[in-house]
Amino acid sequence: MIILTILVFGYSFYLSLDDEYIFGASISDESVFEVNLTTGIKHKFLIDGGFFGGPLCLDVTISKGSYVPFDESFRTDPMDTFKVYYPYEPMFTVKENGTYQVHVNPGSSGSCKIAIFDVHN
Repeated sequence: MIILTILVFGYSFYLSLDDEYIFGASISDESVFEVNLTTGIKHKFLIDGGFFGGPLCLDVTISKGSYVPFDESFRTDPMDTFKVYYPYEPMFTVKENGTYQVHVNPGSSGSCKIAIFDVHN
């Protein structure tokens, strides 16, 4: 029971969307967000689908005009209770500072949290 409590607490803390993230949002439908990204920083993109109810797949594109530094299709194992998305914690960098569009398209129903953070923090 104690191990389960630690796992639940640790997982829910995993993406609390607090100040350490460059960007964070909850999504349930196709969405587009803007985020300021900086060169020279390695960024990590994370998804938290919660215990149940997250989409089985999620397509994410981060772009600035025609420049696309990040384009991934995330999938989860439907048998996985914790909704871990693969690729797990993908990294990316950008070649120019500025405002980028984050386009997120869940491939199925459900809601999840997404976040981008600076790997060096």
